[in-house]
Amino acid sequence: MPDWTYQTVFQPLLFRLPTTMARTLALGTMGALARLPLGTVVIDFFGHMAPDPKLACKFGSLRFSSPVGLGTGIDPMALATAAFSRFGLGFFEVGPITERPHPASTPAVVDARGETLTICATDENAGVEATAARLANISDRFPLIVRLPSGSAEACIVVNRLAPLAAAFSCSASATQSSAFEELIQLCARHDKPVLLVVPASDDSSHVAAIADHLAAERVIGLLIDGSLQPDGHRTMNAAAFKACVASVRRWRGRLGSETLLIASGGIHEPSHALELLKAGASLLQIDSGLVFSGPGLPKRINEAIVHYQKSSSDVPQPPTVSRPAQQAWFWGLMMGISMVAGGLLAMVIAATRVVLPYDEAMTGMTRDEIASSNDRLLHFMQHDRITLAGTMLAVGILYCAMSWWGIRRGWHWALRTVAVSAFAGFFSFFAFLAFGYFDPFHAFVTAILFQFLLLMISSEYAPLRLPDIIDLHNDWRWKCSQWGQLLFVMHGTAIIVAGIVITAVGSTSVFVPEDLEFLETNAQHLMDTHPALIPLVAHDRATFGGMLIACGLAVLLPSMWGFRRGHAWLWWTLVTAGTIAYFATIAVHWHVHYTSLKHLVPAYGGLAALWIGGCLSYPYLCQRAHTS
Repeated sequence: MPDWTYQTVFQPLLFRLPTTMARTLALGTMGALARLPLGTVVIDFFGHMAPDPKLACKFGSLRFSSPVGLGTGIDPMALATAAFSRFGLGFFEVGPITERPHPASTPAVVDARGETLTICATDENAGVEATAARLANISDRFPLIVRLPSGSAEACIVVNRLAPLAAAFSCSASATQSSAFEELIQLCARHDKPVLLVVPASDDSSHVAAIADHLAAERVIGLLIDGSLQPDGHRTMNAAAFKACVASVRRWRGRLGSETLLIASGGIHEPSHALELLKAGASLLQIDSGLVFSGPGLPKRINEAIVHYQKSSSDVPQPPTVSRPAQQAWFWGLMMGISMVAGGLLAMVIAATRVVLPYDEAMTGMTRDEIASSNDRLLHFMQHDRITLAGTMLAVGILYCAMSWWGIRRGWHWALRTVAVSAFAGFFSFFAFLAFGYFDPFHAFVTAILFQFLLLMISSEYAPLRLPDIIDLHNDWRWKCSQWGQLLFVMHGTAIIVAGIVITAVGSTSVFVPEDLEFLETNAQHLMDTHPALIPLVAHDRATFGGMLIACGLAVLLPSMWGFRRGHAWLWWTLVTAGTIAYFATIAVHWHVHYTSLKHLVPAYGGLAALWIGGCLSYPYLCQRAHTS
């Protein structure tokens, strides 16, 4: 559930269901997907949420790929831990875990308008055995913090059972007043597992002395400040929890110094909250209700904001890139894009004038006039195919140029992957029309040249990431509108791919659809009887166009999924410009040759409308020039 589907479709639906049902449905679905053989690959493909290696951090024996973790309360039954491990999180806290399964005494309550999640503070969990089974597959690559129950005897049972899976244990700071706490600390030490003390953000000073003593004696490694814990027996996660957490982090950091590990948890709903907690002194962060109200993309957005914050606060200058352009991937991607733009323009000019090329005449054994005389609408039909192809080729070339110059050159790995995947798909489509026996030598020559550009691109040096000037800090109206725009762009790219597959299949088999034959006022058999080479000639154009559509659809879909970031105006202009050119060329040539069947043109009209509506919705976000309050 990426944010562009969660915010627009799934969240409104889930919020209309009973809270318990909605939570079970969402977590169960994500967990089931992650357990499929390629489930985590699907999650990674849609989200691209792996944290930047620069975010890796270490505290004692604990190593985290990101300072952002998931707190307790969101997935108490550990149904979706395998899915959450692919969300860009660096660790995961579960619990409190009890010996036996413990259901919630009251259902959770969601206040969508106030962005407040209230859950029962009792130890809702699946029990130690079920939890161990559900965590077994991810504990070796994803640090797990296990929160212990309040009972000392039960806590010891949980430690003994989950020590092989846990990176650390956490327990309430109030346990330091118990005589059994020493025994629990020694048990964790025998398993070589560090201990964290959980302190409610509202707890100002009741355990300061005991906590300081245990930290000084290295019996515990740090504190987990939980802003959601309430004295009335419930846990409330919202903006108030966040504010209390910020204040508590400042107090504890001042008391304990700069070296103590402080994990801040409570009400982080947007990247600006995370940065505020880090500036207040938090070492690590835990999100909880933010996943419910902001969406699964929140960890990724926070990670990117932290990388930007760390770079902007660093005094170490980045070494300049000294490689020549011909040694860098972006240069060859740009060359491929420029070549496709030039080829598209050339194809447009030829299709608008002569239509038929010398090698077409050589393959068919017919002159241009003979082809025209075989059917008085055939040249117009070929013209409509070839100008549509040229417009699509122009769009692909523009997309490749922009991805190379503003994407690959600036170190965005998704831009390189977009160009590579799209280009490979386009090159493989070269073989789609060979079944009809038409080998297009010019097409083969151009394909061979462009394929070398592609190989040079993927084998050359990759540029280091250059962070944008604007970072995504707030869940403002621009961000919310952009979720709808992004959804439309993703649907648009998917529709283009489907259309390309259909057209390639038609071009490789039956060649014509009923509307084509109606325009030509003939049938395929009559054309075949007129001259057997006419069908392969048209099939060549159709299959080539279908393959180009697939390449274009991928070049639209992948940036729409991976590249939407605040201030990426170049991406907005690229998508809108390339799409508008392709659609205008398609619609204009259809009207020029009087092929105006509404059924045939509905996809073009609908695609152009979706492109512009998506562009209007995403413009304020992608084209924002500066941060606003």
